Order: sequence, then C-alpha cells, then structure tokens
Amino acid sequence: MSESKSTVNYLFGDSDRAAQRLELLAHIFHDSTRALLLKAASGNAWRLAVDLGCGPGFTTALIAQTLQCDRVVGLDTSESFLKLARAAMPGGPSFAAHDITKVPFPCGEAEVIFCRYLLTHLHDPEAIVERWATQLGAGGLLIIEEVETIRTAHPVFACYLQIVEALLASQSNRLYAGALVGALGSSGSLKPLLNEVRMVPVRNCDAAGMFVLNLDAWKDSAFVRANYPHKAILELETALIRIAEEETPASEITWEMRQGSFRRK
Repeated sequence: MSESKSTVNYLFGDSDRAAQRLELLAHIFHDSTRALLLKAASGNAWRLAVDLGCGPGFTTALIAQTLQCDRVVGLDTSESFLKLARAAMPGGPSFAAHDITKVPFPCGEAEVIFCRYLLTHLHDPEAIVERWATQLGAGGLLIIEEVETIRTAHPVFACYLQIVEALLASQSNRLYAGALVGALGSSGSLKPLLNEVRMVPVRNCDAAGMFVLNLDAWKDSAFVRANYPHKAILELETALIRIAEEETPASEITWEMRQGSFRRK
C-alpha cells in the first residue's frame, strides 16, 4: 500500500459541534480510559508519550494527568482541533499537525503511543499499526482502546447504530474495531501484554447527546441520502434530541470497550 495518501477517513468532521461531541465522549469514557492507562503503563516514568488522533486534546490531557511523562505530544490533521487543544492547555502537552498514518512522527521516538476510537476510521489498520510500532523505542508500549460492540434494546439507538455501521462500511471502515485490537500482535513487531473488554454503561441522555451531534455531521451525506428516506432521518434526529433532553439516570445502552497494550519486541 502506498503511503503517499492518507488512509484516515474520519466520518464526524472537525466542526465546533464535532468538538462538542468529543468533549462529551471524553467525559463518558474518562474512567474507562484512565483505568486502561493505569493498568498498562503506570509505575514508570516515561520520556515521551504520543497521543494519535488527539482531536481537541482531551485524551492528551488525560495521559498527562495519569502517567508520569516528561513530554506528551498530541498529533492530529485538524488545525481547528489543534487550535482548541493548544488554547486549553498552554504550557502543558504540545501538539503538532501530522497525518498519523505516516511515519516518522515529527516528535521523535516514543516510549508510549496511545489511541482511542482511531482504528475504526483507518483503512488497512493492521499495516498502519505496524508503522506505529517503528516509532516506539525498544520495549515501548502501544496502548489502544476501541469499541468491541454496543449493546442496546432501545429502538432509537439500534436504528442509529445500524445506519452508522452501514455508513462506515460504505467507506471500508468499521464501527466495531475491537476485534482488530484483540488480533494484533499475533505476528509482526508487537508482543501483546493486555487484551480485555471493559463494560461501560452509558445514560440514555448522554448516548443520545453524542449520537445527535454525530448525526449532524453525516445526515446529508450522499450515502445517507441514497439509502434512507429524508423523513426517517429527521424522525431519528428528533427522537435523539428528545432523549438527550431527558436528564435521567436511565441507561439502556452499554459500550463494550476492547482494551489492549503491546510492547515492541
């Protein structure tokens, strides 16, 4: 595969609403990701940790707060996200514009590389992960968190997820990339250290809040217009908004997060 063209196909955009959605996502999955970082990489002082696809910097900040690192660097292609990240953390982690499918990284050899919700947007993720491994020093860690599956019997959530899964598949991506994480390290330059699934129940209002912000980014895409009646998409959007506005503890949806860590051989 040629490395001259990016193989990232990010569905949800980098608008202000996309940043708002990532902030909500960061809140929802904070504890899950923090637990992964602590289990995979706590107890050592790291020279450099790199956050791939850092967006507005929420995961970058979490790495800096959770691990002992001399430097934490976030990499992303979105200048608008990077601007938000730099403004939120002056004097903290540093950020650079970079296509994370390309090596070398601009920050040099890392001891820890982290990504969350990134493999789901990559074409040929196994090959790209092998490239990432080349950016780790000997014994360095790659830590990944992806969705194994999302379980719900709620008809509105199930409808939304079915559309997103089909939309991602039309771009040769996948909604549920957790199985990819579980299979990594069977060959190549990475040795699996951690491979488990963490259950994350999510309140209906929070799930709907994320979903309606996502829907805003793709509801007018060519694939959706060609495959779903406009009226049905509007009804789905209205239903999600209604659920998001109901601030209750009700939870009828659970994310199963595949968490993996790998050491460079």
